[in-house]
Amino acid sequence: MFIALPCCFFLFASLKERQKLESNIIIKILAFPFTLCVPLGIFLELLVKYLVEWVKVTCGDVAFSTILLQLTSPIKGTDSGIIHSIIQTAVLPPVILTVMVILCYIFFKRELYTLKIFSQKKIPRWSKIIIELCVAVILLHTIHVQGSEIGMWEYLRNSREVSTFYEDYYVDPDNTTVTFPDKKNNLIYIFMESMESSYADKAEGGTMDVNYIPNLTKLAKENVQFSDKADKKMGGPVCLEGTAYTAGGLVAQTSAINLKVKNAGTVSDTFLPNLTALGDYLDKEGYQQVFLCGSDGDFAGRDAYFKTHKNYKIEDYNAAIKEGDIPKDYKVYWGHEDKILYERAKKQLKKLSSENKPFNLTMLTVDTHFPTGFICSLCDNKYNTTYGNAVACADKQVYDFINWIKQQDFYENTTIVIVGDHTSMVDTGSQFWKPLSGSYIRTVYNTIINPQCAYKEAATQNRRFTTMDMFPTTMAALGAKIDGDRLGLGTNLFSGKETLREKMGGNYINKELKKNDKKYNKFY
Repeated sequence: MFIALPCCFFLFASLKERQKLESNIIIKILAFPFTLCVPLGIFLELLVKYLVEWVKVTCGDVAFSTILLQLTSPIKGTDSGIIHSIIQTAVLPPVILTVMVILCYIFFKRELYTLKIFSQKKIPRWSKIIIELCVAVILLHTIHVQGSEIGMWEYLRNSREVSTFYEDYYVDPDNTTVTFPDKKNNLIYIFMESMESSYADKAEGGTMDVNYIPNLTKLAKENVQFSDKADKKMGGPVCLEGTAYTAGGLVAQTSAINLKVKNAGTVSDTFLPNLTALGDYLDKEGYQQVFLCGSDGDFAGRDAYFKTHKNYKIEDYNAAIKEGDIPKDYKVYWGHEDKILYERAKKQLKKLSSENKPFNLTMLTVDTHFPTGFICSLCDNKYNTTYGNAVACADKQVYDFINWIKQQDFYENTTIVIVGDHTSMVDTGSQFWKPLSGSYIRTVYNTIINPQCAYKEAATQNRRFTTMDMFPTTMAALGAKIDGDRLGLGTNLFSGKETLREKMGGNYINKELKKNDKKYNKFY
């Protein structure tokens, strides 16, 4: 392009025509932004391509709505390893290549002057305009192609379409009769980062050659696990649109809706203020509520969500420093590792159980976060992948924590929910995922210990459900009676009633959830 276009002009235009063209005021104006626009355009072309490649390799086939929500969320609290990965693999190469192109251009321009093809060291303005146009066309083409790769155009088309899905199928908790028992069970809700039933071996219902989660497998068999498979094999729910990342997973499982980009929690202290969630119910029933995590609670508006729904005490990484659980300068991974989180959870549980009120401790682990997880001093180097060792370590730590709970006086009056926040954002280049076949449906891990409701064994197997069904199911596990057994877009799985996914299929629901929905918008 740099060689052909200027040469073509010199070949087909006379000296007089070239001089006349060069002095034209319009040509001067159009050529003026060349020095800024062309290098910037080349950099943006490369940046878009490399960023999309990073997303697809690191995160797998992630929805564009998820990417957009992360881009609009505060960067505060993000693991520095992810930021470094983006800089090294998606930002640095475009910078280097852009500099190389500029240097080649300068060298080429000087050579043309040396060979007396140019009468001056600057290339003609007309050539600059042609190059500007070419760069603009290539940039637009790159955005079009890469936008298609990550579903951007589909997202924009869907956002213009109107759906009445929430109008037709959302069951408003405020208009539903829910009755709690007089004697209320405590709730310990453990969100395990990216924890899937897929991590089990094939014999247990997973997709791996070895079982990375033998302890979680044992807990699932000894207690209640809802599975999409038969014969008590490991399975679970799938993640629908807007629920396959941490913030979306937390919202889906505690309020039975998906999370869209309009979320006000990313920019203010209120998060879906017109929504009724699990925490709203428990607050009304007199529960003490704590949200515990080892990262910054501000990330993706999680603290705003739990404060809005309702009155949770936020025990995050910053609180750990303030309360002396870790030194002021302590920082690993997203904040502090899970071995510290479990010790903090024990401290919180001792405090909560000493007071004459039911409690809800909701906690979120982090050591199994994509792309490779975090290896702490408790982890073994048993497997040939870092992520495999991180998953196995998380499996052991949560099992030890459950055994500790079982030895406490409050255990008999406590319902425990262990569940993945979402399926893992797959690193397609990782050896860990090589056993994954194209036909295998990856599902979120789930187990409920000490449920306070009657149910039939058949209701726990061969189910087609989503993480949104966890909201009414958790309420039922606490002994609450739900009129109609539905809340939000979720169904109480203990009831055995058909879920929305069983009625109409996940593909149809996903299609509708991507659209603009007036009833959904009222949550804001």
